[in-house]
Amino acid sequence: MAGGAIRIIGIDPGLRRTGWGVIDTDGVRLGFVGCGVVLSDDGAQLGLRLRQLFDGLTEVLARLSPAEAAVEQTFVNRDASATLKLGQARGIAMLVPALLGITIAEYAPNAVKKAVVGAGHGDKAQVRAMVKCLLPRATPDSSDAADALAIAITHAHTRVWRRLEAAVAAAERTAP
Repeated sequence: MAGGAIRIIGIDPGLRRTGWGVIDTDGVRLGFVGCGVVLSDDGAQLGLRLRQLFDGLTEVLARLSPAEAAVEQTFVNRDASATLKLGQARGIAMLVPALLGITIAEYAPNAVKKAVVGAGHGDKAQVRAMVKCLLPRATPDSSDAADALAIAITHAHTRVWRRLEAAVAAAERTAP
């Protein structure tokens, strides 16, 4: 990757398994850096589990030094208790980069699937297959890690569109 590359971490929050994926992008090209999962102990009380996620994500960010973060938004399901716990894990996923001064973007699950698969309702196998196509060196050993890479890819593509939109708007403002 060229010197102008930016490093992005995608985070797929979960209380049991929080997926993470890191890529480098120069705006057009994508490069795989790493991916994995931060686990929490199912048998531990909630506070300790959240601390485990915090410590694990802190270690990943310290080791890989991303410049930007992208986190998947939570969806509401029928189980209010599970939704609340997922929201707390998502809070940790937002807090860790924020404490490091890293800009955080948020993406809905359907937006991630649409950006990577081409349809907003692709399944996990399709997401994983497209991640492997877009990042041939990627080695996601779980759907959580593959989803996190997809979130990072979505952010990389969105950054390009935002820059193009800003350039067009600036050109329109200066046009006679």
